[in-house]
Amino acid sequence: MAKRLTIMLIGILVIIGFLVFGVSWHLSSLVLFPKSNCQTEHYVFCNDPSEIPLKFETVSFVTADGIKLQGWYIPAPESKKTVVMVHGHGGSKNEGLRFAKPLHDAGFNLLLYNSRVFATGDKAYASMGYFEQYDVKAAVDFVLKKKNANSIGLFGFSMGAATSILAMEKDNRIRAGVFSSAYANIIDQLLEVGKRDFGIPEFPIFSIAVALTNLRGKFDLDQIIPEESIRHISPRPVLIMHCDKDHYVDFSHAKRLYAAAKQPKYFWAAPCDKHEFLWNADPRKAETLTTSFFKSHL
Repeated sequence: MAKRLTIMLIGILVIIGFLVFGVSWHLSSLVLFPKSNCQTEHYVFCNDPSEIPLKFETVSFVTADGIKLQGWYIPAPESKKTVVMVHGHGGSKNEGLRFAKPLHDAGFNLLLYNSRVFATGDKAYASMGYFEQYDVKAAVDFVLKKKNANSIGLFGFSMGAATSILAMEKDNRIRAGVFSSAYANIIDQLLEVGKRDFGIPEFPIFSIAVALTNLRGKFDLDQIIPEESIRHISPRPVLIMHCDKDHYVDFSHAKRLYAAAKQPKYFWAAPCDKHEFLWNADPRKAETLTTSFFKSHL
């Protein structure tokens, strides 16, 4: 009897172990391999820049670790000022099109590109900013060397905003940054999402999911802390924007980033309750604020 109970107990523990591992593996896959689906309700423009309409050229450039990235370059006549637009997790280069027309009309060249998650090969996955910051560097290299830019700004959305903060800290060639709906610390953000959307406890499932993500992606989520990086961007200016009732990345992340940033810094708490819906909620305010920021600082 005792032997049978022991076998049953071992069997139950093995099943639980497989379930915990399976759930953790699935969660790590959600981080590494997001599904990209341009929805007009969110991104508004799901075709190419001719939809706006703007003239553009399809371009490509290669990162330092050999990944070929594809993008759209939208030239502004007789301008050497360029804004590089960085999409979020599950987004694509279309994400920046909402802001493209007013920025272009204000005299800025634009580069919108797809991050490495859209590439092919064993490095084609998302890393929440860890590797994507090198995509940003390659984009900056491209507009400097191939498009003769002499003044560069970053405009990042969600994960792209966090990525832009990490990249801007390291690259003094970037003169100004707009960070929309960024997280302050990726571990905090993932833990909040896990508890809120999946009911996942921090231990053991979340901890195992983080370990699997790091192992599979060959990076360290614990090192993705935009609120630490943003401290070192000054004296270059930053604009932090966030929906005040963001349903996915809590508004507290924006307040943390703003508190950590040094002057010159600007803040907009947009009246909206969906993640990365600032333009959708108030197009005029979003366009005026961002174009004025770049016109003042590029």
